[in-house]
Amino acid sequence: MKKISKLAVRQKAIANVLASLRIEQLTPSPSVIKGLHTCLAGKTSTDKLIAEVISHHVPVRQH
Repeated sequence: MKKISKLAVRQKAIANVLASLRIEQLTPSPSVIKGLHTCLAGKTSTDKLIAEVISHHVPVRQH
């Protein structure tokens, strides 16, 4: 059985993110694209990238 590399897993995850954006007819911002490249290089995780995007784009509701 062939072993899947970590790079291949990261590439597939990023491809899925971009495919989801295309389905929703959205274009990633330059900061998201930079984050995806960082993730692909293995310098950050997709979870951290998602947290960064949410903290930047989603307003925090205060009661």
